Amino acid sequence: MRRLCPSLTELQAFEAAARHNSFTLAARELHVTQGAVSKQVRSLEAFLGVDLFERVRQRLMLTDAGLRYLERIRPSLNEIEAATVELISTQGRGGTLHIASLPTLGAKWLIPRLPQFFQRHPEVTLEFVPHAQSYDFSEPDLDAAIRFGDGVWPGSLADYMTGREVLPVCRPGLLGAEPGGMAKDPADLLRYPLLHHTTVPEAWSDWLGQLGVSTREAWSGARFDQFSLLTQAAVSGLGIALIPRCLIEEELTTGALVVAHPARVLSRKGYYLCYPEQKQHLPALQTFRAWVMEGVDVVV
Repeated sequence: MRRLCPSLTELQAFEAAARHNSFTLAARELHVTQGAVSKQVRSLEAFLGVDLFERVRQRLMLTDAGLRYLERIRPSLNEIEAATVELISTQGRGGTLHIASLPTLGAKWLIPRLPQFFQRHPEVTLEFVPHAQSYDFSEPDLDAAIRFGDGVWPGSLADYMTGREVLPVCRPGLLGAEPGGMAKDPADLLRYPLLHHTTVPEAWSDWLGQLGVSTREAWSGARFDQFSLLTQAAVSGLGIALIPRCLIEEELTTGALVVAHPARVLSRKGYYLCYPEQKQHLPALQTFRAWVMEGVDVVV
């Protein structure tokens, strides 16, 4: 046992007593006697050298030190309980994968495919944690994340999933003057408003550059911080947007969006499954990664 780590029994007794403000109610929950709970709490206080409770009018009240200690240990006790329940329920098979996903990819690409995943792997539970601009894999409740970028993030491994094939799209009829409703020369697109994503400001410049068109005009136009907003802007007729094909399959199928130029151009950025090296052998992560990699876009 670690020299500065109290026993789990003492911590459980303290947490239950603090939650109920009562040794008696804590004893009922833990299926022990009131005296046993009181003894465990006194032992913990002696170990810490700090009073955790004070008695006010025959009621238990946490001291300031007790409240701070409770706030620090409660997440760890919850994590131990969750890990135990998971192991018992799965018997070491499958398990829970705590994953964060960018909202638009999650809604437009990942979620529609999950029924197939769960049909094949009912032993795995996916728990989506809040998306954030940065990912701290030192947190115990985050095993993997789907990120957008060039595939290089310090402190994590990254496997390409999808998103590098981008299409210039717009509302039907926006290019009405063009033969067939589609521009033949990519430079012709500069006659229309260009729509941008804030995290990929160079997208239009790169796309036109690969087709031999170099111009400062490629940087001008409205900007949106999510591909879902960028898609809606294009559907609404605000201009032409460059969007990963994987995010607009539905709009292309229904005709809400049409391709403005037929060139197949690959972006330098895409969506990646990222995870820390120390968690790469988690059974749930291995299962999910193998399934994802089956449907990876082939980029040449």
